Amino acid sequence: MAPTMMIQGASDQVRQLLQQLLTADLPVTCVVVPERAEEAPTYQPLVVASALCARLTVRLGTAADYGQAQWLVLLDQPHAERPLTEQLAILRRLTSRVLENGFQGQFIFAGDQDQVFTYFAWKFSGIARERVWGLGTAPLGQLLTARLAERLAVSPGSVRTTVIGQASEPIVAWSRTYVGPIPILMYLANADGRVSADDLSQMETWLQREATGSLTTLRLVSLISLLRRLLAHQAPIISVTHPQAVKPVLAASSPVLVTPQGLRGLTDLSLAEGEQQAYQQQLARIQDTIAALTAAQTEGK
Repeated sequence: MAPTMMIQGASDQVRQLLQQLLTADLPVTCVVVPERAEEAPTYQPLVVASALCARLTVRLGTAADYGQAQWLVLLDQPHAERPLTEQLAILRRLTSRVLENGFQGQFIFAGDQDQVFTYFAWKFSGIARERVWGLGTAPLGQLLTARLAERLAVSPGSVRTTVIGQASEPIVAWSRTYVGPIPILMYLANADGRVSADDLSQMETWLQREATGSLTTLRLVSLISLLRRLLAHQAPIISVTHPQAVKPVLAASSPVLVTPQGLRGLTDLSLAEGEQQAYQQQLARIQDTIAALTAAQTEGK
């Protein structure tokens, strides 16, 4: 029996994801819960088109479907222009409704600022950390992998990049990036003329520039790629946003094992000195944001 994946968020993003899923034809049942009743007819053409898929099913659902879902994919909210405090109030109500209806699957945040929503969904719900995560820097890691593989004229499967932090400010951990079994920094020493330290610096600048634009389409493509692996019972090691094992707890992207049942932690991430400093500075900024949002919610009571 195909697993159930529920999808919620802004209707344009939901439709975009469903269109890509129809093409991918993954063995999954996609259940859409419209934010408003008047949105339901806009999904009907996609429901009809799914009849031509050999494995994918698309249908509209209700709160009763939460109890059967393995994944709840949350895209950007229809009210993404609202202050974060208001969006978090909506998220609190959603997590309560989801859990009240028997949801025992995984929350997957596939929109902007997932470091904020991942943390507060975990905080509001009280569920295990391994069941709440966001795509984080994973799409940017895939993008860098493709760019680096093209430059080195090797298969993307031969390259393993590590991009950490948050999607809006990705930190490339070159010290944890490999070409085959060889660290990329040692690969530079071979001086084969394909890539230099300056090239790596330019790639990092390029990636950070791409991160300032819209990542919606990249996220959706990356999500489908990840789902394909999970549905094939594979467990990739990638950097996704998850509640970190630090005090106080915050959410950021770092490498974990992503399995169909949830996340599994790895050993502590070892970084070069400059990378570690940049990562700690970013974690401090995320913590400041969380503290400010927590205080704002308390003041609003």
